[in-house]
Amino acid sequence: MQDVAESLLLPRVSAVKTGMENDGAAQVTYDAIDRNEDQLSSSLQSHPQKIQIDHDMVNHDGCPYRDAVADAVLRDVIDRDKGSQVIVEVSYWSLIKNNVNFRWYLMSYLVTHAGEWFTYVASISAIEQIQSSNDTMSRTSISVLVSLRLLPNALFTSIGGVLADSFDRRDVMWMLDVVGALVALLFLLAYHWKSILALYVATALQMTVAAMYEPSRSAIVSMLVGDEESLKKAITISELAWSVMTAVGSSAGGFATEYLGISICFWIDSLSYLMSAWFIWKIGGNYLAETSAESDSTATPSSKGGTPLFSLSQFTKMTSEGLAYLRSKPWGPFVFLKFCAALIYGAADVLNVSFSERGEGLDAIRMEGSSKRLGMLFGAVGMGCFFGPVIVDRFTRMDNAASLERACLGSFLLMAVGCYGLSRVKDFFWVCVFTSLRSAGSSIIWIQSSLLLQKFSVGTMLGRVISVDYALATLSEAFSAMCGGILQDDAGLSAEQVSFVMGLVALGAFAVWLVFLVVVRV
Repeated sequence: MQDVAESLLLPRVSAVKTGMENDGAAQVTYDAIDRNEDQLSSSLQSHPQKIQIDHDMVNHDGCPYRDAVADAVLRDVIDRDKGSQVIVEVSYWSLIKNNVNFRWYLMSYLVTHAGEWFTYVASISAIEQIQSSNDTMSRTSISVLVSLRLLPNALFTSIGGVLADSFDRRDVMWMLDVVGALVALLFLLAYHWKSILALYVATALQMTVAAMYEPSRSAIVSMLVGDEESLKKAITISELAWSVMTAVGSSAGGFATEYLGISICFWIDSLSYLMSAWFIWKIGGNYLAETSAESDSTATPSSKGGTPLFSLSQFTKMTSEGLAYLRSKPWGPFVFLKFCAALIYGAADVLNVSFSERGEGLDAIRMEGSSKRLGMLFGAVGMGCFFGPVIVDRFTRMDNAASLERACLGSFLLMAVGCYGLSRVKDFFWVCVFTSLRSAGSSIIWIQSSLLLQKFSVGTMLGRVISVDYALATLSEAFSAMCGGILQDDAGLSAEQVSFVMGLVALGAFAVWLVFLVVVRV
């Protein structure tokens, strides 16, 4: 009986070995193992005295989404194969050192986000400068900028998802980087014209390119590494890279805006896109979403070989397939984890602008140094986003989905603590401290929810799954940002009072997901 079971599963274990040796995209998926349930069951029925098996979906070792039959046999196969390449301990450093393609990807990610932070801080400063020259000041203007950075993601990410599942993901990325370099130059024209409207248009175009870029960027990671633990490390490294650039890029952007000028920041952003395109070009290999035996039933015609064609009908069909795929999976609601978190951290950028303008004496009136303080606040965001995931990483495992879920739950509480602290303190130092706490929570939930989706989604659907996840998050973030500005301008709430409201939202999100994970799902 055991030999029969092993014969069904060992080819998949070998696939993992081959994938790791070739640095490819092969990985064991629970959907693939589930396909052998009937055959395994028939083999085991003749040995009822040896194994008692429950064929229902159970919470087996913290993972309620996989079948206990196949998992029990696979666990036994792996346990007796310790010491081989089936289970490999992967460190952050070894992944970066030994995987040259991932290194190119990481360098692209770093320079792109560094440039974006320069433009973001410069755009906020430009709006404040233009309004100051007109003797006006409105928090809603900043909210509109933040919303325009987010809404294109909700509107155009689905196109990026279809592109990621239809074309070579590497080609999509470097081509969009080149387009981004050209779009970044529009900020120079907008600033030269002293037009807030033109800044809005340039921001919307830049974020439209970013929206189509993101699904390919996220989906290619699983193709650059060979197993689940390497994938966990790769995604964590990517988000830590974002955190570093939030801390370094935003702080540098604040000082560059203050001492070098706004125009220089826009030039730096354009050059960063060209550097990113070159780094992506250096990545070797084919990154067209492959159709494997375990995903034939969900693959689209464009992914079954040949040259993919892109049309409106295909886009509609593939988008519908992606939504149907999510609805059919018990882990589908995980796409709302970032959505709930974004309701909390979405207003943060608007609040940071308010906190940054609090100087002393004449500085408070003239807002001298506000760009530096804003850069410091964004730097605090980056510090929290960096250290939060690093601390949580040791308590989570890719083979235990429950550990990832617990991390997501805890992050809501951490955000609640950070928001409450911001509602109580006045000193700028403590504002930075509680900003870091809130940011740590948002970064943890971003990474852990991404890991959950990467873990359970098949490769040919991953681009569309990520696009839905990202679109929901950015739509929620835009809504929260607008509320943050309106509550200050129209409702007359202070930044501290809005922070307290966000803390209440965080506690509400914690309660909802606690009910889902503990009561509804089980």
